[in-house]
Amino acid sequence: MNKTWSVFKHEFLTTISRRSFILTLILVPLIPALVLWILGNLSESQSQSLTQVFTGGQTASALPYGAVDHSGLLTEAPDWLTGGTIVLLPSAEEAHQLLQEGKLQGYYEIPQDYLQSGKVSLFREDINPVTGFEQTSAMENLIAYNLLGRDQDLYLKYTNPVSFVLEEVNPAIAETRDTEDPLAFFVPYGVTLFFYMIVFITSSMLLNTVGKDKDNRVMEVLLSSVKSTNLFIGKLTGLGLAGLLQLVVWFGAALVLLRVTGQTFSLPIAINLPAALYVYGILFFIVGFIFYASLMAGIGAMAPNLREGSQSTFFVALPLILTLVAVNSLIQMPHGGLATVLSLLPPTAPVAMMTRLTIGGVPGWQIALAFGLLALTDVFLIKGVSNLFRSQNLLTGSKFSFKLFLRELVRR
Repeated sequence: MNKTWSVFKHEFLTTISRRSFILTLILVPLIPALVLWILGNLSESQSQSLTQVFTGGQTASALPYGAVDHSGLLTEAPDWLTGGTIVLLPSAEEAHQLLQEGKLQGYYEIPQDYLQSGKVSLFREDINPVTGFEQTSAMENLIAYNLLGRDQDLYLKYTNPVSFVLEEVNPAIAETRDTEDPLAFFVPYGVTLFFYMIVFITSSMLLNTVGKDKDNRVMEVLLSSVKSTNLFIGKLTGLGLAGLLQLVVWFGAALVLLRVTGQTFSLPIAINLPAALYVYGILFFIVGFIFYASLMAGIGAMAPNLREGSQSTFFVALPLILTLVAVNSLIQMPHGGLATVLSLLPPTAPVAMMTRLTIGGVPGWQIALAFGLLALTDVFLIKGVSNLFRSQNLLTGSKFSFKLFLRELVRR
């Protein structure tokens, strides 16, 4: 235990004292802070001048569009609807003249047979296939408003005809969360983001540290005086804490930056998340972190160099990428077959199970099974990777592949 603590202390202190770690710790929050400070200290005239440098003159998006109606449909264009982006003009000649003078972005021309054809022409000096129709939604809304007899209440009802009220019919789920609390549905995304950040920041450090120690023959010296299991656990916990410290500093700096710049970031006062959810979050985060960090350390131990080891990390990250892609489906159908399978498989369980737990109604046996499988897998990985630390692959430059890594891991 003392040797594990010694390795932990050495890895943590060595990591946080590295120049690269300190620079990353400072520069990541400092760069956006400098950008916001510069923008905040620019006067309005300076901001406009800066905009003109990049746009070559007056900002195009500040100019309105004209609308020439030959059908007699448009009689008014209220600002509450168009935001001043569309002005009615009596003739195409006047609209064309204003466009030539640079007072319009473009103009619409509604033909006399619009009610039969449904076609509207848009005239611009330059046609951009990507942004050429950015204002068509305002014109569509204006036409719809006039087609509905310029009745504001009717138009608002037309654009938002239904206000759905969600009613929970599953009492098991209803008891675990507030169905009207939108935060309960945003938490899975926050859990996923935080887990990704801490896992890959720390795992990358672990991969690089193991690879460098192997290349410099430091690992051989350490293994002569420390058991491989103690060495691995010490590195895992030391670098894990360093990565967590890095994230805490970044998030803290972000909150300070928001306060200094006068911005606010607040959450609803009433967050109806059960206390057990926080306990589950900590437990699944720990076992999930051990799972991915162990795989990264094992790759670092076997790969002949950092370049080949880094290339193989994609296969380790693939389950998390798939979970991220499927997180919306997990939220929509948290108790479906896909969600259940992903929450039980060790590579995807940390994120998938937390997503389901946030929504609620997960059977207790599934929670216990998912945690048990992931914990047993962690024990296997710790033993396997610790043995890899002593294997000949650590000391030789044999050809590396992810398939070979898995085979050696199972063999150990």
